[in-house]
Amino acid sequence: MQMGVWVFVGWMTFVALSALVFLLWAWRSGQFKNVEEAKYRMLEEREPEPWPGRQTDAKQAQLPEQPPEQSAAQKETNHDG
Repeated sequence: MQMGVWVFVGWMTFVALSALVFLLWAWRSGQFKNVEEAKYRMLEEREPEPWPGRQTDAKQAQLPEQPPEQSAAQKETNHDG
């Protein structure tokens, strides 16, 4: 039983230190500065910034055209039978 207590204490220490490291990282990288900005930024009228490493040319980014869907009535008349 003594070994189980030490494993538990070690695990809790690891979890607490990991949380502290992530908190310090977030604080230093500015994650907590101006937390209200995101909800207003999505309402701005501007072009979205391109994703890094993705195609930015509008012609390359277009999806190929797909034929229009047939209605249920057209599918029934085209049914082999």
